[in-house]
Amino acid sequence: MLSKWFIHRSSIQNKFLISTICLILVPLGIFGFITLQISKSSIESQVSQSNLKTLGQIAEKTDMLLDDVIAVSNTFYLNDEINHAFTTEIMENSYEEAHLRAAFDRLLTNSIYSFGKLQYHVTLLGLNGLEQSTNPLYKNIRMRDIVNEPWFKMAAEAKGRILWITEPIPGLMPTEDGGRSTFHAVRISNRFETGAPTGLVMISVNATTIRSLYEGALDEQREIVIIGDDGRVISSQANGKIQSNVKDRSYYWKIQQYESGYFIDRENNTEQLISFQTIGKTGWKLVSYTPTKVVLSSLNQIQFIVSIVFMIVVLLSIGASYVIAKRLAIPIKRLYRDFTRVETGDLSVRTPIHQDDEIGLLTRKFNQMVARLNELMQGITVEQQQKRHAELQALQSQINPHFLYNTLTSIRFMLHKHSSDKVDSVIVALVKLLKQSISKHDELIPIEEEISMLRNYMYIQQIRQGDKLEVHYDLEDDIMPFKTIKLILQPLVENAIFHGLEPKLGKRTLWITGKMHGGDIQFEIRDDGVGMESTGQAGVFLDERSGDGQAAHRGGLRNVHERIQLYYGAKYGLTVESEPGVGTKVLVLIPAWYKWKEMNE
Repeated sequence: MLSKWFIHRSSIQNKFLISTICLILVPLGIFGFITLQISKSSIESQVSQSNLKTLGQIAEKTDMLLDDVIAVSNTFYLNDEINHAFTTEIMENSYEEAHLRAAFDRLLTNSIYSFGKLQYHVTLLGLNGLEQSTNPLYKNIRMRDIVNEPWFKMAAEAKGRILWITEPIPGLMPTEDGGRSTFHAVRISNRFETGAPTGLVMISVNATTIRSLYEGALDEQREIVIIGDDGRVISSQANGKIQSNVKDRSYYWKIQQYESGYFIDRENNTEQLISFQTIGKTGWKLVSYTPTKVVLSSLNQIQFIVSIVFMIVVLLSIGASYVIAKRLAIPIKRLYRDFTRVETGDLSVRTPIHQDDEIGLLTRKFNQMVARLNELMQGITVEQQQKRHAELQALQSQINPHFLYNTLTSIRFMLHKHSSDKVDSVIVALVKLLKQSISKHDELIPIEEEISMLRNYMYIQQIRQGDKLEVHYDLEDDIMPFKTIKLILQPLVENAIFHGLEPKLGKRTLWITGKMHGGDIQFEIRDDGVGMESTGQAGVFLDERSGDGQAAHRGGLRNVHERIQLYYGAKYGLTVESEPGVGTKVLVLIPAWYKWKEMNE
């Protein structure tokens, strides 16, 4: 439907504009969009690879940190004095207690000297009531109080291997700052003979220690966290996130399923580029969050500049297309408008020529065609006017002899019936009538003059018919100034008398009325004579070729009808209503025009 409208109904200007948009702007827009998407993917890939490289380095440092923790744990776990203290009853303030404290301080000092960058606490707990810790918050904690905790049982089942615990340890007090140590390395010391647990060695690493491994890789927009194998956050630069759980995140399964990788997902209601790397010794995950708006900030600037340039190109293209289309469409519209004027009959149209291209050539040919048509139409108009004048003269010549013959016949009869004075008055009336109808050459006369001729004629007929003919006039004064063609009422009255009233026996009546009728003028000639069989518009049924005795009657009506239509057009003329034995009514409709010029208009 749209293609049909575009091909068949849209203007040339619309076709040109739409074609420009489809052939230039749309491909350019698609190319720009694809280019930006490729650039976006490329930048995301580069940033992700850079993040993975950074995370890999942090993972290596974290593994080295874990090696140090293991080394510290080995220092205490493998020490004979510590293991002996786990199995020996030591009295408070005894030599054995002093010896144990000295050994503990020595081992701690050596560890601090060897691993000075590592911030940690060492806690030793024995079933025999031994308690040594560098964390003052762990005072008065007894091993017998925690042996039934699930984490303790898991550490015992590890048979001396380190159990890495990232969640808060039930039964132990939290560390400083109201937070928690990042993680704990827990080992259970067992009796060699029975494997029964004797003591606990726990290294609690401070949060700041592991955070220092990745703080240098952070900026204001990027965030790095370490997630344990249970989904809890072990370390984050925001303390509020520590121990929060990410298992409910939609992307968690990706992090658990793969060793490393990157993807885009939402975090904190923001679209993020998420990169992750696995820490080898523990299986923990290093996760980096970078908002995509930060990643694509440079691309966004480029995209903004490209968008501005694209909009400028679009505006320039549309503007140029509009100007060109307008230069094409306006001459065509002007030609169409002038064709319409020619169609309505205005042959004076000449379209100005402003260009020498194909449209200019077409305009020049159009002007030549209209000029030639004007010449032909003027010739045809003159020829038609001459022909119409000849036809009117022929019709007039048909009416005047007929009228004169009937009038002289009437006077001849009056010589036998009336006095010479009556005959003289009739002759005077005839002279006036002839003077008005024959001697004047004007085609148009005032209705008042047409009525005067009619009254002279009716005077002659009333003298001739005597008391048998009665005439009633009902003529409005408003119609008298208007002009009409000559002799349109007298022939109708003559036909009414000779063909309608005279064949009737007894008294005869004729009504003549004239009035305004909807902006036109209407006359009515009505008699109560013998009537006719045919009714309707005179030009339709009044045909002289009919073989009945009313041929002359029909011919007179037809001549008047044709004269009126030649002057005024097909809208005007005669309408006849007749019924045998009742009478005939002839309606005459002419326009209410004052002058010949107004009639032409």
